[in-house]
Amino acid sequence: MYKNIENSYHSFKEVRIKERTFSYELWLNLIEEWKKSPMLSVSEIGKTYEGEPIHQVVFGKGPIHICAWSQMHGDEATATMALADIFLFLSGKSHELSEFREKLHQKITLYVIPRLNADGAKRWTRETALGIDMNRDAIKKNSPEAKILNEWAQKIKPAFSFNLHDQHRLYSVGNTPHQTHIALLATTGDESRTWTDSRLRAGKLANRLAQIVEKIYPNKIAKWTDEYNQRAFGDYFQAQGFGLLLLESGGSGWDLEKQSLRKTNACLLLDAFYTIATEEWKNENLQTYESLLTNERNIFDIKLLNAPLRKNDINVRSDIGLNICEEYANGKITFMWTLEEIGDLKFYTGLTEIDASNYQLSEPAFFEKGKNYTSLRMTNNGGFVFDLTHYTNKINK
Repeated sequence: MYKNIENSYHSFKEVRIKERTFSYELWLNLIEEWKKSPMLSVSEIGKTYEGEPIHQVVFGKGPIHICAWSQMHGDEATATMALADIFLFLSGKSHELSEFREKLHQKITLYVIPRLNADGAKRWTRETALGIDMNRDAIKKNSPEAKILNEWAQKIKPAFSFNLHDQHRLYSVGNTPHQTHIALLATTGDESRTWTDSRLRAGKLANRLAQIVEKIYPNKIAKWTDEYNQRAFGDYFQAQGFGLLLLESGGSGWDLEKQSLRKTNACLLLDAFYTIATEEWKNENLQTYESLLTNERNIFDIKLLNAPLRKNDINVRSDIGLNICEEYANGKITFMWTLEEIGDLKFYTGLTEIDASNYQLSEPAFFEKGKNYTSLRMTNNGGFVFDLTHYTNKINK
């Protein structure tokens, strides 16, 4: 089914969303449009600490209850973009795959909070307005958003639930040079990491999704380690029997706005909903999922080998690792570079790797670990051979 959904994606992509930090005005317009759809039910289920409405979107009338939420962390919006696409599909605006949509409508009831941490989304911060990481607030529920999420899920009592996140784009698949595009986790609900019925449901579904992702992005899917964390909503909800599956979007090369991963999210989730509706998940085992390597950090955006550390000194050299960093202001993200590491980086991979053995620093006079750079040039035989501005322009276009 995934391939059929992917082939039809063009017909339900929400084309007004082009970047993760799409405007609040557009968000309000989308909410109003979803309200007008006869296939969707949209309601306010509470407010954030600063009074922003938290909405749920409901589709279907089936006996199998599914819930999903996005932007628990305000600066993680890839799945939110994908949900906007999914709502367009479920609204019936696309004439393609109508039988598929009808099957979902009859078999499942889908409950979604598309933007849980609305205060954090406005600021483009991970935490809520109170400075709380909501995904570590499952027990005390100090934030009003955590209370709302818990009460919402307890009423629904889902057979499956989806905790949708972004992760750092430079995670690697184990200790390989491959960048993690998608990561999964069928969370545990206890210290012993027991494969309860709830976790088995999530694990078997993860097994199917892992096989799909491996075909799309060979060697670029990983899983999180499953140590129990009772403060995390994934673990807490698994203990409640909610079939919790964590799905995270990592990095995809120079696609910093994650539009390719947005498409993958939308198609994966629709396939997952269909698999639940048809109960095909029951035919899965855990083999592929359990064989996944875990997320590690072994990648730099740019790795310069044997680079000069000081201007006009050919004898002081080392590997250096440069990573993209984001700065949010006035509703937009701009990108710059951080010099993350100086030293022996032979066990690390660069998405871009350059042998700088014959290069000289043009400016500045010397490299500083931890410093941010927007421009940086190196020369060889009097000519410029490396210009960081080229890469800065590429990502700020």
